[in-house]
Amino acid sequence: MPDSGTKGVILEKLEHKSLDRGITVMETLARNGSCTLADIHKLTLISKSSIRRLLATLIARRLVWKSLADGKYRINVIFPVNASEPVPTEQAFVLDVALPHMTELTKSISWPSDIHLIDGDRMRILDSTRPLSPFHLYRGVVNRHINIFGSATGMVCLANMKDSEFIKIAAHTQEDMKWGLERFRLNVDDYRGHLETSRGRGFGARISRYIGETVFDDGLAAIATPIFCNNKLFGAVSLLWPKNYLKVEEFAAEYFEHLQATTKNISLDLEELQTTTP
Repeated sequence: MPDSGTKGVILEKLEHKSLDRGITVMETLARNGSCTLADIHKLTLISKSSIRRLLATLIARRLVWKSLADGKYRINVIFPVNASEPVPTEQAFVLDVALPHMTELTKSISWPSDIHLIDGDRMRILDSTRPLSPFHLYRGVVNRHINIFGSATGMVCLANMKDSEFIKIAAHTQEDMKWGLERFRLNVDDYRGHLETSRGRGFGARISRYIGETVFDDGLAAIATPIFCNNKLFGAVSLLWPKNYLKVEEFAAEYFEHLQATTKNISLDLEELQTTTP
């Protein structure tokens, strides 16, 4: 039988091998942006059982996340080989807290929800419960930027910011036909009217000319309520439905309270976890 010294060497080699495989998986995700389990297996030649174990550990440590929307794995940290945009650790933490609540919301009312977090002068869609909904809506693409002025989530976030922050974002995106107000033929004063409406309603709604970040109209309408943690605004959760099904006011009359309760619970959980986490 091997002595204790030999056992130690064997164990060290196994640990190094596992670490090496874990880094290989992370590098693969960094190079490719997003991958299925089969993709990782094909690219690394690591057995699928080993990849599953490695991914479980990486997800538990918030180094990797698996999207509900498309079932693909993505990396949360920056690697030198990474040409895509990783999800910052703080945003990944919010996503971990929010998804169980969003899942329960969709199970309860059937309509799907998206989570968008503020990312500079844009929103970033991190995940969606669209695959869990019985309604076949346009799936969309996760981990991508969304126009802050046109989206329901962006509007409700802007409505909950200081006016100086809104002005800063508008100035930074001025004359930008993709990310600025010019995309919707609006100026700062015009948009303030939308913000006042949002504050009065308690939720944000899509600008009528906003069709999503697609080359064609995704056919959806949305309302959104904000996510806070200790008075810090992180982003918002939206509810989506086909815009020819119900008008915004009609949909909100039935489902706004469900959405508002969900984002309040997410905010409360974030505050509680932040208080208890060393």
